[in-house]
Amino acid sequence: MFAIPGVACLIVFVLARPQEFMPLLQRVPFLYLFTFLCALGWVIDVRLRRLQPLGTPALPVVLAFIVWAVICDAVVVPELLVPQMVELAILFTLYGTIAHGVQRFRTLQAIASAVVVTLLFVTFVCFHQGLSPKGCVAGQESEGEIMGRPDGRACDAVDRCYAPDGEPGMEYRCEHVGLFGTYSVQERVRYRGKLQDPNEVSLAITAGALSLLVAFWRRTRVPLSKLGIGLGILLVIATVFLSQSRGGLISMSIVIAVYAVRRWGLVALVPCGFLGLVVLALGGRSGEAADVSTQMRYEAWATGLELFRQHPLFGVGSGQFNTHHYLTAHNSFVLTLTETGFIGLFLFVSMLWVTIKSLIVGVRQLASVPGAEVAQVWGMALLASMIAITFQINTLSFAYHPVLWIFMGLVGAWCGAIRHHAPDFKTGMTWRDAVYVALVCLAYVFLILPAFLKYKGEM
Repeated sequence: MFAIPGVACLIVFVLARPQEFMPLLQRVPFLYLFTFLCALGWVIDVRLRRLQPLGTPALPVVLAFIVWAVICDAVVVPELLVPQMVELAILFTLYGTIAHGVQRFRTLQAIASAVVVTLLFVTFVCFHQGLSPKGCVAGQESEGEIMGRPDGRACDAVDRCYAPDGEPGMEYRCEHVGLFGTYSVQERVRYRGKLQDPNEVSLAITAGALSLLVAFWRRTRVPLSKLGIGLGILLVIATVFLSQSRGGLISMSIVIAVYAVRRWGLVALVPCGFLGLVVLALGGRSGEAADVSTQMRYEAWATGLELFRQHPLFGVGSGQFNTHHYLTAHNSFVLTLTETGFIGLFLFVSMLWVTIKSLIVGVRQLASVPGAEVAQVWGMALLASMIAITFQINTLSFAYHPVLWIFMGLVGAWCGAIRHHAPDFKTGMTWRDAVYVALVCLAYVFLILPAFLKYKGEM
């Protein structure tokens, strides 16, 4: 269990980013320190035989994706190879230590607790921000938002921020100002760091808090605990509405739908679909700003497809989409296709498929096994999270986001915990899976995406 403290701390520092609003923490590179402690803790656990050095079902594909991304960077942007390798190493360590450092359901629950507590903290900060008064935010405009800081002045309209006390040369926005220097964007709540986008924070708290909170609800028998968990669920739902994220609201509906389908079968999709439409009507962003945002995403997708045609094998290098377009890809599949070529897209989709396949196979096999309730509870929670993530990353650049890699790691840990009790449990990428994934990727790149963009007038 020596790896667990490092993993928990790394989760906190990657998602909550306390080093950004606590200057004292900036003196030590905690991200790199905790990454090292995670790897060291895993080695110690293996040496002490607390862990078995067994690979997870997705490990071969994950390693292949990381290695291929490094090869693409070495070929296309060799001058940026070292910093890109560091970023990829942190992601792999985050995934690897969670997936291989947990082989018991008790420790899986401990890591899930760290994820839930961290994201409930993020949720509370965003919820408080949404209910806070507006203030002037000064800075420079970038991609339609202000990158700066609140200056302490209250406002009810942006005009009040410019005169007579406005700083010359500064751009201003009148936004909700929250805790730790956070502020909204176009009155949509958000956090900071990796979760500064309203759509990304809504997905993170939906997959990382809502779904796992349902699992904790199902596991506890203590009324007071159920009350606290219920309040946490309501807090998450309210915050997703405050984010005005259409994708976040749909992801929230997907989490509910996964549980409903498991309980009542496919017929539950009808009321869940209706619920999703109602939720979107009540809380989704609409109007001219939403239409412009959608059109800009389509433009980014078209740019990504054109870049792939110019660089079909190695792409433009991981993390390099923004050097060729003023916006990020806003689509994880387009992002990996553009930055790592068709092979990178194939490996990325394969990672997602093996992860979800492991959950489906495990949940089905354990349905009739006596005493497998704990595995069923966590399997359903992780399945709901992964399906929600896989859906929403169609409109988010999430391929290298820590939330995705944390959840792939949690699924790997879930598989390891099952194998501890049932060594015969096996799943993974087969040749048939590889053929199907390749065909889906080919159809997406050469048929589905071009046809959709042509329909939208982008090609």
